[in-house]
Amino acid sequence: MKSTLLKKSLGMLALSTIGLVSTGAQADRDHGNDGHGSRAYRQSQAYSQQINARQGQQMDRIQAGRHSGRLTRAEFRELMHEQHRISAIEHNFRADGHIDAWEFQRLDRALNVASRNIRAEKHDHQARLAYGHTPRFN
Repeated sequence: MKSTLLKKSLGMLALSTIGLVSTGAQADRDHGNDGHGSRAYRQSQAYSQQINARQGQQMDRIQAGRHSGRLTRAEFRELMHEQHRISAIEHNFRADGHIDAWEFQRLDRALNVASRNIRAEKHDHQARLAYGHTPRFN
């Protein structure tokens, strides 16, 4: 009787140990701590940093155009909507926890288009009409 109870206890202990070890290995794989996952994780982080830096620069350019009067209110609104759409795409791509090369290329192209739009709107010789001031262009 004692040997049966001892065997059952040792068996349960062995199974729980195996379960804990396999759970730890799965957690390491999920966080990219194995050879292949860590490279992908680092690459995803680099993509994210590049995307965020470019979006920050574009937001600064839009704000500068608004403050200088080179963007009309409608232009400002449209450029901001474009930035929010890009952020939404990025958010959807991050849903699985990382951004892969294809997703990065798509975001990069969207940011290139946004950059061209910012430049075009800032240099189209339309000015924001401030109250009591004549327009600088037109």
